Amino acid sequence: MTTRLDRLVLLLDTGSTQLVRHTAASQLADIQRQHPHELYNLLGRVVPYLRAKTWETRVAAAKAVGGIVDNVEGFDPNGEDEEDVEMEDAAKITEVKEEEVTGVIKPADADDYQDASEPKVKQEPLDLPKPPPSKRTPSDLKIDLPPPSLPRKAIDTTLHLSTLSLPQILTRGRKLLGSAGSEYEVSWGDLPPSERLAFQKRNLMGRLGLGSEVMSKEEQEELFGDKDLSTPVPGQQTPRVPFPPSGRMPPPMASPANPSALQTPRLQKDSSTMSAGTGAMQPPTPGSAIGEDGLSARQRNALKRKAKAAGKNASSSSKIRVVDLQGPSAHPLTTPSAETPAGLAEPTPKGLVKQESKGDYFSITPQAQSNKVVVEHKAPPPNPSAALIGSNGQWPFEALVDLLLVDLFDPVWEVRHGASMGLREVLRKHGAGAGRKVGLNRKENNERNKVVLEDLACRVCAVFALDRFGDYISDQVVAPIRESVSQTFGALLQHLPEESVVACFDVLLKLVFQNDPGMGTKVWEVTHGGMLGMKYLVAVRRDIIFSRPALLDGLIRAVVHGLADHDDDVRAVSAATLVPIAEDFIEARPNAVGELIDVVWSCLADLKDDLSASTGSVMDLLAKLCAFPKVLDIMKSRAATDVERGFGVLVPRLYPFLRHTITSVRMAVLRALLTFLGIDGEGTRGWVDAKAVRLIFQNMLVEQNEQILALTLQVWEPMVAILAKENRLVEAMGGQFMPLMTLLMTPIGIARHPIPMETSLFMRPSGQAFYSAVQSQAPNEPAKKKRKMSTKPLVDDIPSTPVPHNVDGPMMAGDVDLVGMDTIIRTRITAAIAMGMAMGAWPKDTVQASFGPYLDASITAPHSTGRLLSMTIIEEYVKLAKEENTFKEGIRPTLGNLLNMAAPGAYSNLFPYLRIVRGQCHALHNTFIQDGKIKPSSVPTIAVVVQGEPEAGPNAFSLEDAEKIVSVEFDKLKKMIKGPDKIMSAKPLADAKASALNAIAEAREAKEKHDVMVFAAAAAAYVAMGQLPAKLNPVIRSIMDSIKKEENTVLQRRSAAAVATLVELCATGGKGAASDKMIKNLCAFLCVDTSETPEFMRHIKLQDVIFSLKKEDREAAMPETGEHEREAREARTKRRGAQAALEEMAERFGMQLFEKAKKLRDCMFEPLSKAFSGPQLPAEISDPQSAFGQEVVDGFSVLKALVSKIHPDLCGSVVQQFPLIIKALEAPYSVIRYAASKSFATVCKTSTIEGMQAVIEKVLPMVSDPHNVKRRQGGMECIYHLVQTMDTEILPYVIFLIVPVLGRMSDADNDVRLVATTTFATLVKLVPLEAGIPDPPGISEDLLKGRDEERKFIAQMLDGSKVEPFELPVAIKADLRKYQQEGVNWLWFLNKYHLHGILCDDMGLGKTLQTICIVTSDHHIRAEKYEKNQAPEFRRLPSLIVAPPTLSGHWKQEIMTYAPFMKPVVYTGLPFERAALRNSLHKYDIVITSYEICRNDIEELSKQNWNYCVLDEGHIIKNAKAKLTQAVKRLKAEHRLILSGTPIQNNVLELWSLFDFLMPGFLGTERVFNERFAKPIAASRDSKSSSKEQEAGALALEALHKQVLPFLLRRLKEDVLADLPPKIIQDYYCELSSVQKQLYEDFAKSQGAEVAGVINEKGKDNKSHVFQALQYMRKLCNHPSLVLNPSHPKYTQVMSQLAAQNSQIKSIEHAPKLGALKDLLQDCGIGVPPSAADPVAAAAGGGVVNQHRALIFCQLKEMLDMVEHDVLKSHLPGVSYMRLDGSIPAPARHEIVQKFNADPSIDVLLLTTHVGGLGLNLTGADTVIFVEHDWNPMKDLQAMDRAHRIGQKKVVNVYRLITRGTLEEKIMGLQRFKLNIASSIVNQQNSGLATMDTDQILDLFNLGETAPAEKRDGDAEGGVDAEGNVVKKGGAKNILDEVPELGAWDEGQYQEEYNLDGFIASLKR
Repeated sequence: MTTRLDRLVLLLDTGSTQLVRHTAASQLADIQRQHPHELYNLLGRVVPYLRAKTWETRVAAAKAVGGIVDNVEGFDPNGEDEEDVEMEDAAKITEVKEEEVTGVIKPADADDYQDASEPKVKQEPLDLPKPPPSKRTPSDLKIDLPPPSLPRKAIDTTLHLSTLSLPQILTRGRKLLGSAGSEYEVSWGDLPPSERLAFQKRNLMGRLGLGSEVMSKEEQEELFGDKDLSTPVPGQQTPRVPFPPSGRMPPPMASPANPSALQTPRLQKDSSTMSAGTGAMQPPTPGSAIGEDGLSARQRNALKRKAKAAGKNASSSSKIRVVDLQGPSAHPLTTPSAETPAGLAEPTPKGLVKQESKGDYFSITPQAQSNKVVVEHKAPPPNPSAALIGSNGQWPFEALVDLLLVDLFDPVWEVRHGASMGLREVLRKHGAGAGRKVGLNRKENNERNKVVLEDLACRVCAVFALDRFGDYISDQVVAPIRESVSQTFGALLQHLPEESVVACFDVLLKLVFQNDPGMGTKVWEVTHGGMLGMKYLVAVRRDIIFSRPALLDGLIRAVVHGLADHDDDVRAVSAATLVPIAEDFIEARPNAVGELIDVVWSCLADLKDDLSASTGSVMDLLAKLCAFPKVLDIMKSRAATDVERGFGVLVPRLYPFLRHTITSVRMAVLRALLTFLGIDGEGTRGWVDAKAVRLIFQNMLVEQNEQILALTLQVWEPMVAILAKENRLVEAMGGQFMPLMTLLMTPIGIARHPIPMETSLFMRPSGQAFYSAVQSQAPNEPAKKKRKMSTKPLVDDIPSTPVPHNVDGPMMAGDVDLVGMDTIIRTRITAAIAMGMAMGAWPKDTVQASFGPYLDASITAPHSTGRLLSMTIIEEYVKLAKEENTFKEGIRPTLGNLLNMAAPGAYSNLFPYLRIVRGQCHALHNTFIQDGKIKPSSVPTIAVVVQGEPEAGPNAFSLEDAEKIVSVEFDKLKKMIKGPDKIMSAKPLADAKASALNAIAEAREAKEKHDVMVFAAAAAAYVAMGQLPAKLNPVIRSIMDSIKKEENTVLQRRSAAAVATLVELCATGGKGAASDKMIKNLCAFLCVDTSETPEFMRHIKLQDVIFSLKKEDREAAMPETGEHEREAREARTKRRGAQAALEEMAERFGMQLFEKAKKLRDCMFEPLSKAFSGPQLPAEISDPQSAFGQEVVDGFSVLKALVSKIHPDLCGSVVQQFPLIIKALEAPYSVIRYAASKSFATVCKTSTIEGMQAVIEKVLPMVSDPHNVKRRQGGMECIYHLVQTMDTEILPYVIFLIVPVLGRMSDADNDVRLVATTTFATLVKLVPLEAGIPDPPGISEDLLKGRDEERKFIAQMLDGSKVEPFELPVAIKADLRKYQQEGVNWLWFLNKYHLHGILCDDMGLGKTLQTICIVTSDHHIRAEKYEKNQAPEFRRLPSLIVAPPTLSGHWKQEIMTYAPFMKPVVYTGLPFERAALRNSLHKYDIVITSYEICRNDIEELSKQNWNYCVLDEGHIIKNAKAKLTQAVKRLKAEHRLILSGTPIQNNVLELWSLFDFLMPGFLGTERVFNERFAKPIAASRDSKSSSKEQEAGALALEALHKQVLPFLLRRLKEDVLADLPPKIIQDYYCELSSVQKQLYEDFAKSQGAEVAGVINEKGKDNKSHVFQALQYMRKLCNHPSLVLNPSHPKYTQVMSQLAAQNSQIKSIEHAPKLGALKDLLQDCGIGVPPSAADPVAAAAGGGVVNQHRALIFCQLKEMLDMVEHDVLKSHLPGVSYMRLDGSIPAPARHEIVQKFNADPSIDVLLLTTHVGGLGLNLTGADTVIFVEHDWNPMKDLQAMDRAHRIGQKKVVNVYRLITRGTLEEKIMGLQRFKLNIASSIVNQQNSGLATMDTDQILDLFNLGETAPAEKRDGDAEGGVDAEGNVVKKGGAKNILDEVPELGAWDEGQYQEEYNLDGFIASLKR
């Protein structure tokens, strides 16, 4: 069973997204904060994941480690002492540390942390065989770190910066590669942790080249001595520990929670299976003598190699790592005895008495199967360590750091990567405590800290020197180890003293330059590592760099050296090093700036490869430097004296990067150009020339990224302004005009028919023409597909470099399918705007001559693209050219004529549509000829050429021709078909006509879209001239059509701006009527989308409902047809366009909005004023002929859409409408309340202070109005939308809202309850964020005081321990136990705040008594309040208790026992008896009835208002669709309470049904709950579920657990009852009799194949036949006579056999279960003569009362009959018994129970599980026997706990009779499966029989041993593939699924992980 902690740890590895993994890491950190003593436990679980193969897992594990250590207090043994003062109380601390409990800490589940003041009683079966490794759980991965009590060997292993020998490391150290074949090396895992760590650390020095890696001869002799060559001596073995070098997770560790891991034998020094360490070990030199035993050296070496190989093999079989995570031990490692499993042996610390001396904690009951035991465990309370000081007073993380330091040099790069990140997280927070020790003064500790940190720094620098691993990501090389280690270095540097930092700097300089003698050939990786270290040193210790001039000079030398390096990665990190300190560097070393700038520019000149990694970094550095005026001044001064350093030479070096493949580079280039454009001075703008103009314009034509496109336009604007100012614009653009206009006006094609640009017109940065394989084609020729694009240029380019990847290929090719139409239109419109800017800056007298010919030709172009773009250019031009000129005078009439002309018949770029239409029409004619048998000569000819093609003439095929063919000509030709052929040709002709009509409709739709586009652009250009035309209609129509129909957002927003201009022109030009009409139409368009603005008249009948709920249901039921989707899309387009236009007006008009657009104010406020100014709504609102109601709804919708854009000074007008809006919340019509709620919520988001003040003062009182349901509905709906709209902005007001909303969760109106619970569920999630937020303004002092009380309530709701104690006001005749009083406190808390909940205590903990306490107390308090003030809400109301019929009498008895002052009545009996009682029910205090009576009499019971409605065994209403459940949910009560020991029995959907009774809507609708929770959880429980499904299930389960947690209270017996005797469960196995075996095998053989056929044929939905077969087998296991009747096919044969044997079928010899039952009873002394059972009692004449009494449970009444007659009466006649089953009337059952408990002479009570398994108290028995078993384990648990409950004084023995190797044994396996699920948390699912897998059902028919729990891979199906075909596990598809994806991480992950700013921010945490 996996715990919550296990699941969180597992999510580090299996989380599908980074967010999920990091959330799991954060929650693990929260656990550490809440439970500080679990530090080593948590680290032990997380650290193994640092070695994972996947990048995401390692990063998540590092984040978890960081979060955990962040919640640990820093280690400072000197505290606040002075440096020179010795610690006086060191001895005291030593005493404390000696009392610490050391050793392995038992894993603890985060869900189970609790106050363990009482012993626990826990029953848990342990399966001893080791589970398969593939099913490991996170708890199995726990490790312990080696004890750091071993002192560092300063002489051998400690390194110092002053003496670090880099030449020795570089020449002798082992290089760190990707793997280095480490998978095949031996390991030191068989050594004890301390010895292993010592070997590894010593071996590590050899790896660094600073010592000998090969062991001495003496060490080899010690490790592989002569004893290794002899026969091994059996002995205890040490668990193995190494993490596998491959990075795989280690197998389970030994722990009490994982006994399967205890089977690793310990290896002693004389064992033959000793393994070596993780370091590489050379074999002994051949020929070396070892001993004088007659063997040659070669023979000895061969035997030693065999011994090592055996050790290695042993390591692969049992790799259980025992490393002490808790730190130093106060005692030597002890070896467990041979009888004790290694993982359980825990030495006793000093000062503690062995717990075993107090008594046994484990009672082990042997079973029939040797591998199963049942354990009764009473654990002592845990004693966690309070301090983190290790037992030797050392730094608590020393052991972890030692381990990670060894891993830092592991041959496998993933291990190194994880270790570096782990070290980074530990050192970041706790580096200051490293090396410190209790008992030393501060000075000594500071010195120790310095030594340890310098040692760490040396090792990090060694990694810089030795690491050679590079990872390829995208097109770059990344060095993840050096990057991660450099971050570790940065975390370390913040704790180093200044002199040590300087020493580190010197080491890094040596690595960068590699000039020291003995360093050998320079290696770029070493330089790269040195620069990375320098980068983080500069970022972290900037203070030291700038305080020491020598360091700053050295840094500059290193950066310049790195920028000049030939390696691209070195240049990149060198540039990145300087970026953070650029400003300080310029201030401190202005003289060095010039040299640096030269190096940077030379770098850019050398970057000829488009994929260079350093391009982005160098460009960022250049942009950063150029942002400072000093740098620009230096560049200007240098340019004035040196031409080569002039801007005209340098800036063009940036041009090649304009079309770089990396977007950040392109962005940086444009920013740099923008910076250079801002430099004033002579010679600074010489680079702004024709080449720059052309390249920037080209950039706009091909740039797909929207941000870069906008930035390009920003560069273009000042560039044009500069050229115009310097009178160079004509010169710069004159020669470029033709190619640029040609490229701009290239027609835009359609999908599958692209039209490419003329690529030869593109210019390269070198000035040469661009050439590509994308050839320019005639518009009538589709682009030819080519597999390869030729990169050979027509002419030799100046830089003879390889042609880079053409990132703009798709844009040049006009590939609409790949790029998207919206992207191409955006680039062309941007380029047209740029051309309009250039035109506006052009000399006025030459505008017409320069631009006129091109624009005139484009305005009348045959394609729509030219028309659209030419109009856009004109629009932008006339916006800039305010004065009249010849061009404007000439273009105005042209535009006017265009707007008044009809649209062209076709566009050349749309001709493929017409070709398709022509083809369909031709096919229609062919159908007439072929199927209609018409002569070809009679069929009209269709033109070959279509309109739009270049060669098209006046008679070319057109849409009008097509429409004529499918109408007039179709009818004419159809009449020509002769009689016999009419019928045969009817369907083909209809199909052909339909195809033609579809093609025509598609072509016309495309044509109309382009018409809208062109005419809207023309109208916008005309409007931009600032004059109204003589005829307004064409202009208004063209623009409004775009608002309504334009799907492209860029074009629609341009039309919206034109509308705003037109409205302003009309308002100021005396055309107010036109302006008002446009605004009114825009408001109508805004409200056309019914998903946002509902229709009033359609919903006028909805009055007593909350419209939001009905709207959601209606949307869910909406048909998803193509027509509906098309209509919805059109409505959304209209709404988007209208909203854009109105928002444009609001922003442009500002404070004058309501003056220039008076109609807008009228549309918003006039309907509201007319409707809500009076006391009643006007009568016309309900008139079907009136539109007034819709105007009101539309007014709210317009207000909602525009309020966020209105000028702040106009918000007062909106606030003035608050009284009207609040009054609308009380309106009788649901749709008006809905519209008012949504608009008011949006208003509150804009005007928060005024709005929320109105909510608190006006709306919240509406919510609590008990007399007006419509006010409650309106107020509650308003709060619901408020919470949804404001999101986190509502945080300051959460506390004000939550209690009123809570009160409505028990509202009498169902809709109010649903909305309240949904709102509450959202608010509760915001509560933790509310703390610390300042008081909101405008709230009165009284309200602020009340908020503190409500905060107190929230704290109690979220943390049950904070609930205030409740003192019972009535005298209950019982002493409540502590946990029962806490339960009553919780129930009173629910009562006080009108909440409802489930008391799901374990069976037998007194739920009945706790319920009686709260019910009687509330009755008493209500009576007192009513007597005091006579308030109707406190009037006397009876309470209703609904229980199973067996418990009705029990409830009355309990009430009379504990609360005799109450008047209970049992409402049961026959109908006439109940009818006589019904009218007097209100006179009683408590009414007790059964579920069946409640269902039958619900009409009467639902009329009564109840105080409490209690459902005992409330899981009975688990089926939401059952009539009983629906009836119960109709009951009305002030307080609702469910009692159930097992609230979940089969699936989580049952929990929804329970909460639907308690708080309808709290968990959403059933459909929503099923999608969000039930389905993911069910899918995750499937044996074939994927890791993503398991993760989704875990997340859904966690979310559900959190949501219901405040309303569930569950305590287990083992948690609260220390005095309850144990319960021992024993399985009693029986073998089948010969008759049973014969029938069983025969049935399995005959029916197995048939059942398989039924399942395969009908699937899992029809299992009735299967269940009948299973029921037959269950009966057969009990007794053959239950199935063997005369109709049975084997009846005659079996009866003949029995007759031959003189036997009867009824004999118990044929039913071994009955024989076993007889034996069991006799073993218990039941049915045994007194002399045999008790000789003393016999001698005394006793024997009336037996020592044991038994409950015997059966599922079937027939089996109970057999037990009674065939066992008790026939074989045990002396046994006295009673019987309780369905045949006993309900009122008589309680009497039987009381008699059995009161009369000890009754030996046995026979029961059926259904009748006797719920709620009864049968503590008189101490033995429970199950003859049969239920599929549902909860029912068996309920039944056995009839005896094991409060009041039981004896040990309860439970015996389960199981027939071996049959269906019953498999049922028990299913029970175990369900119990594991159900017991993890209370609301988890366990599957019922109906949800079993097919293979599980078939497996039930197998006779033999129980199948293992885990399936073999080949046995299960693996799901379906993309085509729906079933794929078997292990098949080809699954094999491919197992192959890891190439590029398992992306570039973004590296960027995020190695972000310098993020790292620096983390250091400040």
